[in-house]
Amino acid sequence: MIYKFSLIEKMLLSNDIIPHPLSDASSSVGLGFALGCAVKLKIADQLSMKFKDVKLIAKGADVSELGAELILDCLDALGYVRKSNNQYAFTKRGYKNLSPQSPDNFRYFILFCDDLYKGYMELGDTIKYGKRPKPKALEELSEYQWELFSRAMIDISKTNCSEVAKKIPVSASYKKLLDLGGSHGLYSIELCKLHPALHATIVDMPPVKKYADECIAQKNAANQVDFLPADFMKVDLPKNADVILAFNIIHGFDTLGNEKLAEKIYSSLNDGGIFVILDQIKGIGGSSQMSKATTSYMALNLLHEAGGKTYSKTEIDAFTKKAGFKNTELKKLHAPGFGVVICYK
Repeated sequence: MIYKFSLIEKMLLSNDIIPHPLSDASSSVGLGFALGCAVKLKIADQLSMKFKDVKLIAKGADVSELGAELILDCLDALGYVRKSNNQYAFTKRGYKNLSPQSPDNFRYFILFCDDLYKGYMELGDTIKYGKRPKPKALEELSEYQWELFSRAMIDISKTNCSEVAKKIPVSASYKKLLDLGGSHGLYSIELCKLHPALHATIVDMPPVKKYADECIAQKNAANQVDFLPADFMKVDLPKNADVILAFNIIHGFDTLGNEKLAEKIYSSLNDGGIFVILDQIKGIGGSSQMSKATTSYMALNLLHEAGGKTYSKTEIDAFTKKAGFKNTELKKLHAPGFGVVICYK
């Protein structure tokens, strides 16, 4: 992400003397693909905090020296690497996000985005007709695509699962949690760690079970968290739940789909239970351009990929209160455009 500008550049940009499309429609797109190539072609794998000659980097990645240099120059522009003559090394940011040795790397998210953007050649048709002409069903996803998606979601969740869990008002009397579409289950695992009386069941598609099992084992959470392989929209939900999570779920449905989901959740919850939504929330960031960019881009992406959209707090209130929920509460997250909505039965 480019964020360093000279004083003159700031003045020229603010007065539109430097045309903003030079970045918005050109360099930002190209730099994003360069980042994907750096991971996909294992160019980033050749780097460390110590400087290394571009010839050795290219040889290790089995790519051309010219190609490696161009990709590394893009990473330099983005702040992930440092350059000295023909040698390159990670910055602290680069090591954290791109190194396979970093426990906090974002490599799967980058690869997921790189794969996702391939379908954007058809975006014009989606906008013209209001839906993707040839949508891909979940059953058509390859094992590799399931892995990219699941591990990309793990990358994201690791950044905020502790923050999110602390914003959810779990009563001491709550015992049963359902995590709809919970995939890896990191949010449920974190909630169970904070509240030992809770037992969580992740309800998600069979292909993601292996990633949930992996996270459950890594966190030693098998006594509190299990997995139910099912499409939660096509099966009856287990009854007598106290907490039901729908994290990054409502954006995949249209309004009617969310009304149906809210009704299913309401009937599954005990009186006094809570339905917790985590999503990109339109309008949550006020005048923040970054918040607006997050929610508007995600709405576009969701329409194109799944026929969904992002929703405002007012829109969420409409379908949750229609299902019978008494009141709702919005809590902002650190990530621009993201929030948690607590719906009380």
